[in-house]
Amino acid sequence: MRGSGTRAESRVGAPDAQAAGSRVDDGAVGVYLHLPFCERICPYCDFAVVAARRLDPAVEGRYVEGLLRELEARAPDFAGRPLATLYLGGGTPSLFSPASIRRLVEAVRAAFPGRPDFPEPIETTLELNPSTLERERLPGFRDAGVDRLSIGVQSFDDAQLKRLGRAHRAATSRETLAAARAAGFERLSVDLIFAGPEQTPVDLDRDLDALLEEGPEHVSTYELTWEPDTPFGRALAAGKLRACDEDRAASMIEQIERRLGAGGYERYEISSHARPGHRARHNARYWQRQAVLGLGMGAHSTEARTPDRPHGARRANPRRLEDWLAAVERGLPAGEEERLSEATARGEAVFLALRQLEGLSARRFEAEFGAPPRAFFAAEIEGLVQRGWLAEGEGEGREEARSERDAHRGDLRLTRAGRMLADSVAAEFVAPASSN
Repeated sequence: MRGSGTRAESRVGAPDAQAAGSRVDDGAVGVYLHLPFCERICPYCDFAVVAARRLDPAVEGRYVEGLLRELEARAPDFAGRPLATLYLGGGTPSLFSPASIRRLVEAVRAAFPGRPDFPEPIETTLELNPSTLERERLPGFRDAGVDRLSIGVQSFDDAQLKRLGRAHRAATSRETLAAARAAGFERLSVDLIFAGPEQTPVDLDRDLDALLEEGPEHVSTYELTWEPDTPFGRALAAGKLRACDEDRAASMIEQIERRLGAGGYERYEISSHARPGHRARHNARYWQRQAVLGLGMGAHSTEARTPDRPHGARRANPRRLEDWLAAVERGLPAGEEERLSEATARGEAVFLALRQLEGLSARRFEAEFGAPPRAFFAAEIEGLVQRGWLAEGEGEGREEARSERDAHRGDLRLTRAGRMLADSVAAEFVAPASSN
């Protein structure tokens, strides 16, 4: 079904690059700080992390200084942009002291002061694992300026936690959630992993029962992925572990959406569910292709659009701690930049938008690329609509007045069946290397 992109590129005149960029850029910046240290590395984890049974204060201090140096060097690339979101991820950021977190939060906010025309409050999220040490630091994190926690519960079942190689137990998760509320946090997000080793639909129902009882404002649900270069990936290849079959995993996705929907959560993105008013604003910046400055070992940035890179760029920092530290301490650029071609940007605009409940706006797409999606992806869209994976125009199950239907002509959304196969749908819009 590939092939229409190159032909459309030759016949459709792109709009003025800077004008196109300004229509899709909100003018703000999100900042991601990667704090990579973990007391224990999970056997399924493929992130850029460093094992540290106890985080040495000297190591912590050196890493914080490295982040501050990189912030100073990189902030000019996003000059004039107010801070929309700040996300401290990892790794296990909550292994850092509240004093270190405060230094980082204050430095980022000082680097990107607010503007009267951008009055939204800053969303400041910290990832947290359930543990006694991290629980004791919650009031300090709140005082440091953190207003949202993302808690890596993964399961409320001790047997499943053990199979996942997690260090905590279900009781610790409940205690951590209670302590977060007691510390004044009103915005909690909980991570759950499903389709894990030997997990059954009954097991998942128990997890969902416990989750709904706790009532976090946001839930992220992730199907277990078997990355090849991890202990789980190697065990799968050796036949020592067995992955959940696709039909059962798809059924679990429907089970999650049904149970959380009945509990007042909206599935607003493939892996994300939220109560009204509690969508994750930082995560949305990636799906909406907004500017994000990533700092730290292994961090990724979504660079701001400029006249010489009208569709933006990506920057990836070194994944090895000493490589990143050596670069920032010598004042050298830590990352490598990839400027996005128009063909790559078009594909990403489609499949990232399709991850979201609202889907792809044809008008927004045309404002950036000079023509609606069908001008570039006619065959792909037609095939996916025929398969029942994609809804075009008024969308799935919507009844609208004619004027509203006309306003949404050409818009694209995943159907319920398409949401079960989102990765396969996304693959239809990835530009081949020859078109870059």
